[in-house]
Amino acid sequence: MVRHELGKWNLDELAKNPNRTIIDKKLARIESDSKRFEKIKKSLNPKISSGKFLKLLHDVENIAEKSSVIGGYASLRYSENTQSDEATALLTRISKFGSDIENRLLFFDLWWKRQVDEKNAKRLIKSAGQFSEYLRFKRLLAKYSLSEPEEKIINTLDVTGASALVKLYDKITNAYVYTITVDGKKRTMNREQLTTLVRSKKAKTREAAYKSLFSKYGENKGVTGEIYQNIVLNWRDEGIGMRGFSSPIMIRNISNNIDNETTKTLLDVCKKNSKIFQKYFLQKAKLLGMRKLRRYDLYAPSKSKIKEKNYSYDKSVKLVLESLAKFSPVLSGYANNVFRKKHVDSIIRPGKTVGAFCSTPSPKITPYVLVNFTGKSRDVFTLAHEIGHAVHSISASGKSILVSDASLPLAETASTFSEMLLYDKLSETVTKNEKRSCCRRK
Repeated sequence: MVRHELGKWNLDELAKNPNRTIIDKKLARIESDSKRFEKIKKSLNPKISSGKFLKLLHDVENIAEKSSVIGGYASLRYSENTQSDEATALLTRISKFGSDIENRLLFFDLWWKRQVDEKNAKRLIKSAGQFSEYLRFKRLLAKYSLSEPEEKIINTLDVTGASALVKLYDKITNAYVYTITVDGKKRTMNREQLTTLVRSKKAKTREAAYKSLFSKYGENKGVTGEIYQNIVLNWRDEGIGMRGFSSPIMIRNISNNIDNETTKTLLDVCKKNSKIFQKYFLQKAKLLGMRKLRRYDLYAPSKSKIKEKNYSYDKSVKLVLESLAKFSPVLSGYANNVFRKKHVDSIIRPGKTVGAFCSTPSPKITPYVLVNFTGKSRDVFTLAHEIGHAVHSISASGKSILVSDASLPLAETASTFSEMLLYDKLSETVTKNEKRSCCRRK
């Protein structure tokens, strides 16, 4: 039987044995394809035949696919070690290249949004097959688009603007090392290891963990606060000031293909039922023997003598695969492929991106998953969550890269469902009290 070990992912499927020469050749091919595509600019006509239009879409698809693969490689390399100068330089280079390619293809995007009349747009969409929804969505964004020169300026400056600020924030915060005293012993750890202590049964340990976390951010609040402020200002200035969105949240709603009213209804219902959350925390305080919960106690386990279980990485992987198999052997097979190809980066190490994510640079390539595994129950659920994203992506692998990416609400449905399957699986092997203890740590 296969034993799953903690380790780094294998990026060979994105770029095998990459060096400067190999990467240069990949970029040169993409640039050549883009230059060839640019030649159709003067001949574009709203009355273009469906066949010719479909061929243009496949050309765009081909360029997008190649760009996403090399961009995905650079991004994942950087996630491995955000403190690596080599990985940072590569990511910056590829981001700049990606911006240049996007600018080369921009004319086609704006032509479709603004210069094709409604009658011809409906005709072309009708015969576009799987690209139909992609084309409709593009038309939806038309009223928020700017002129070609303006869009090019924004694309170019974003690499050294907002995107650069996010990268800078990552480099700063992923390098944080926390010092905390636990049971009289001074310990040094990264954020993932520190976070496990906010679920400690000991109130003083939970408090110390939070204070250690907050103090590090407090020490750097001038820099990180300025980064955050400028990202927010950029979001407002471009989205509202230039593009004409009515509110900051509308920018996100449009990108998720959700109308403002739906989001407003969701928020209103949550506000209306806020007492449910208040009752929950009052009950939790009671179970903890406290009059009122502090910020440090939100994830506190119960006062029972039940110890939190630790899980080996091998056991965790098998639990996730078994929980999926009970629902669908096909989905479990998809998930197993992610582990079999070594597309999971699970081990904690200095400089690695904190948290967890799933990345699918191309629907033709098995997704990559990053987690920081510490052996706690929440890590098993995090693994299930990210594998849920991976399974979702693999299920859409027959689609074009232009349409395979799910909007956020749909994407999170798949990952949360995977967590629910895991919970059902664990429920079969634990007592009622252990089940309650698990829920209180969520």
